[in-house]
Amino acid sequence: MYQNLNQKQACVFYAIRDWCIQRVCGLNPDPFFLYVNGGAGTGKSHLIKCIHSEASKILSRLPANAEEADISNPTVLLTSFTGTAAFSINGSTLHSLLKLPRSLKPPIQGLGNQLDEVRSELMNAEIIVIDEISMVSKPLFAYVDARLKQIKGTQRPFGGMSVLAVGDFYQLPPVRQSKPLCVYDPEQIDLWQEHFQMITLTEIMRQKDDVAFAEMLNRIRVKEKTDELSQCDRDLLSQAVTAPEECPIEVLHIYATNKNVESHNTDTLKKLHSNIIIITADDFQKDKRTGRMAGRDKPFTGGRNDLPDTLNVAEGARVMLTRNLDTLNGLVNGAFGILIKVVRSENDGHIIKLGLRMDNRQSVRSNRSANAASDDLVYIERAEESLKFKGAVRRQFPVKLAFACTIHKTQGLTTQTAVVSMKNIFEPGMAYVALSRVTSLSGLYLQDLDEKKIYANPEVTGALQTMRQASFEEMMPLLQSLTSKAPLLQTVFIWTATPCSNATDMCPTQTFLTWPAEVVVELLCI
Repeated sequence: MYQNLNQKQACVFYAIRDWCIQRVCGLNPDPFFLYVNGGAGTGKSHLIKCIHSEASKILSRLPANAEEADISNPTVLLTSFTGTAAFSINGSTLHSLLKLPRSLKPPIQGLGNQLDEVRSELMNAEIIVIDEISMVSKPLFAYVDARLKQIKGTQRPFGGMSVLAVGDFYQLPPVRQSKPLCVYDPEQIDLWQEHFQMITLTEIMRQKDDVAFAEMLNRIRVKEKTDELSQCDRDLLSQAVTAPEECPIEVLHIYATNKNVESHNTDTLKKLHSNIIIITADDFQKDKRTGRMAGRDKPFTGGRNDLPDTLNVAEGARVMLTRNLDTLNGLVNGAFGILIKVVRSENDGHIIKLGLRMDNRQSVRSNRSANAASDDLVYIERAEESLKFKGAVRRQFPVKLAFACTIHKTQGLTTQTAVVSMKNIFEPGMAYVALSRVTSLSGLYLQDLDEKKIYANPEVTGALQTMRQASFEEMMPLLQSLTSKAPLLQTVFIWTATPCSNATDMCPTQTFLTWPAEVVVELLCI
């Protein structure tokens, strides 16, 4: 796994590896606050997995930080803003891990009775990795800082933990937020500018077989609004332009707005399926006379609810989950699948379950063991939501049609083919995110090409240009030695003194932790 790292990835990997070794040796290095920047497909997720594996292995040698902490609890926390990204790195969402409220309005809420439980689970943690950092708002980041301080029982930044933030601020910012996290805002708490340093990954790993497409993505990622596309890039994109009637109907369609998505989903459902099933929400409201919850004959209509009053679906239709049901096993908000089976009650024919064939096969194994299912389907039940009407509750399936989805919803998605429409793009970064979802130019079907819609956020450009750069110059000799064929140089030595007779003496890895910190020598074989 580590052998596939390119030079910049390796710089980050070995720097954090060295920090972990110093931490285990009792040298007490200061916490690091590092931002790994990079465009779509530059191997950010792969780097996270490598760092997590190696850092966890090394830091597991630390004694438990408290009597109530289990030595088996994680030392490296993998987190992300969305369930989709969290699943891709085998992590958790920030909200679920740190028990954050949905509303981030001040004042910051404490953990209350949950504090001891969460503290026990996370007390051993030394590093927190936050993937998809561009989706994290300033209020959420401040909440993470406050929560870690509470859990660790210290007022040091982020509770004294090291933070590895990973992502691409040229992608989409937090929905309904004014400024990306990296852009200074005098009206918000700014933990970013004060603490973080940046290193940028530039080598695209995803599209190695389509170099021209990869180079174009790098250019449009940072393109200014007033700049024109180069003739080379214009010609390349023109190759992907496809008439609507020539676009494959079964391929995911990506649009800028919910209105375009809903229109395409409705039209495609009618074209492909004749037996449309209407699933009505079960709404309940407190009876003023009895004080008990009573079912309504018809659901409430209107309002901005997570769960719709009616769902129009069909067996065989493409659908998407709209809630995180099981992040660990990929049943997350934004996960795609096909509706295969509608399960009705034997008593009254009421729809009680939906059987989905998820694109992610791991979900099947988890669901089968949990529900003793004999097929390859994931069965989901109705979820519950409190409505704005006083005392009203809705029960409905957390799914929606997914022949198409918005650009925002595709962030973090990788697909071989997609139909991308640039119609109604309304903010910087949207075109770049949409175009970079596919792995090659041959898999891109482009509609409504408008180069004026391709531009980056100038505030992000300015913020990243002034951000402090992380220096890993001390890692370069080490990296060069790793490429040497000489047996001696295939070995990495880390020391602060020389207790052995010479640097090539074999000092057993198993015993080095018993040595005083000032005379630690560990032999780490690559």
